[in-house]
Amino acid sequence: MSAIQTLIGRLVVTPVLVLSASAALAQGPSYSLAEAGLALYPTFEGEPAIGADIRASKALSTDYFAFGGLKALAGDVEVTALHAGAGYRHPLDHRTDAWAGVTAEYQEIQVESCETDPLQNQTVCSDVSTDDVAPGLRGGIRRQVHRDFEIGASARLITGDMDYLGFTATGRYRWQQDIHVLVEADFYDGNFGLIGGLSVPF
Repeated sequence: MSAIQTLIGRLVVTPVLVLSASAALAQGPSYSLAEAGLALYPTFEGEPAIGADIRASKALSTDYFAFGGLKALAGDVEVTALHAGAGYRHPLDHRTDAWAGVTAEYQEIQVESCETDPLQNQTVCSDVSTDDVAPGLRGGIRRQVHRDFEIGASARLITGDMDYLGFTATGRYRWQQDIHVLVEADFYDGNFGLIGGLSVPF
């Protein structure tokens, strides 16, 4: 009887363990997360710029989510870029999603302008800023390679007076139970940048 009970126990437990492991491996990307990191653009409009990149996303349902972010760069050229919007995810398979969203985009670029008065031999500098609010389109693809590693790529089309096309390639690696390391390469209106930070799902 003991051997039969052991056999039955194995027949019941083994499929449960296999299904549990498969579910863990098959879990798709999370759309409820908060991220923060350091952004470095070695030659933003010809000058180095460094600053913060903060973003968040919240799943509203199985298919819809809200998202937003802030990028603030300092240097000879100062950049503030803020966006907020809503998106839709479409599963391509159990590990891969395609997504798209519409956003409201705010951008401000501030540069220092200097002029020299030859008569007084003096240089006067002042800050010149330009800002704009416009709609944007964002979309991309995300793939959960396995439970600890996710990759993705996205594009954004920003309209308005300060329109541009940007691209990103993103990787997230689970460092601890609820903390992922974020690494991203970004092309911001033709300016290459690197972003490194932490991602926390919730």
